[in-house]
Amino acid sequence: MEYVYLSNLNKVDKLLIKCLREWVKGIYHSYNPIPILNFLLSKYKISKTSIPIDDFMKHIVVSTVKKHDFKFPCCCTVGISEQRILSMLYNVQNKNYNIVNLLIGQLFDKKYYKIAYLCSELICKDFTEVGLFFNNSKNIIEHNALDNIIKYDFKNKRFL
Repeated sequence: MEYVYLSNLNKVDKLLIKCLREWVKGIYHSYNPIPILNFLLSKYKISKTSIPIDDFMKHIVVSTVKKHDFKFPCCCTVGISEQRILSMLYNVQNKNYNIVNLLIGQLFDKKYYKIAYLCSELICKDFTEVGLFFNNSKNIIEHNALDNIIKYDFKNKRFL
C-alpha cells in the first residue's frame, strides 16, 4: 500500500483536504460545518465555495456506492476517498471529463451524478477565479512510495 502524505501536497490540495475533514468532523459531532468552511476559505476570498463543498459532501455521504475513507483532521496521510476527490477536481479544472466520470462513479450513486458534477464545476470555478489550481495527485502517488517496506507474496513464495 502506498501512502500519500499531506505534507507532499500543494497548498490548494491541503486546503481542500482540511475543508473535507472539517466537514466530516462537523457532521460526526452534530454541528454545522459551514462557518468553519467559510473561515478556512476566507483567506483566499472564496467563502461562497463552502456551499458547493457542503452539497458535494452531503451527496457523497448519502450515496451507498462504497465505504468512504476520510481521515481525522490531524492525520498525516490522505484517505482513498480524499485522493479521488482531489483527482476529480484536478481533472475538472483540466477538462478531462472521461476521468471525471469514472471518479464520480466511484464516489456517488447514479442518481447524484448531475449534482456531483455541478458542485465540482462550481468548486473548480471559484478556485480557478482566484488562481488556485489542484495538483495532479497521480504524480504524488507515484513519487511517494515507501522504500523500507518489503512486499512478499507468501502464496507463490516470491518478492513483488
